[in-house]
Amino acid sequence: MKSIKSLFFLIIAVTAVFTGCKKTVVNEVKINDYTSLSAEFKAPSAEYTTAPFFVWNYKITKQEIDNYLRDFKNSGSLQVFVHPRPGLITEYLSDEWFELFRYTVDKGKEMGMKVWIYDENSYPSGFAGGHVPDQMPESFNQGQGLRMTRFDVLPDTANRYYICMKEENGMFTDITDAL
Repeated sequence: MKSIKSLFFLIIAVTAVFTGCKKTVVNEVKINDYTSLSAEFKAPSAEYTTAPFFVWNYKITKQEIDNYLRDFKNSGSLQVFVHPRPGLITEYLSDEWFELFRYTVDKGKEMGMKVWIYDENSYPSGFAGGHVPDQMPESFNQGQGLRMTRFDVLPDTANRYYICMKEENGMFTDITDAL
């Protein structure tokens, strides 16, 4: 009898734990009727406003951040992408840069705005404002790409290709799995 009571209390405890672990959706927008939809057009939630680039291409300061966020909000944008660009004087990914980005996120929250990060500084992707090639010079001119190679007969190395297509009557068929 004692073991049944223990099992019963264990089941109750486990049930209580799992019942309390329901995922809560933050800022969920529910549009179930015309009235709700109409209201979203008149005063859209942040998720439905434009999200322009907040370009950082000079010496960024807290005063500049305040001014730009206010201007974005007054223009109807309740979200922005911080986008570091060439010309940025505040060193990209420096302690100062992270401090200013944190300030931007906090200021955005205070103003009811969402702040996103465009995680590059210049191009190409993965360049990180020159940090990657500086710390990893062997990465220069490396990357993935698609190269088309046409064969009349499949080579014996065809299994090393990502995808093999066969053209018949102007139509392409993926034959990779049949190699």
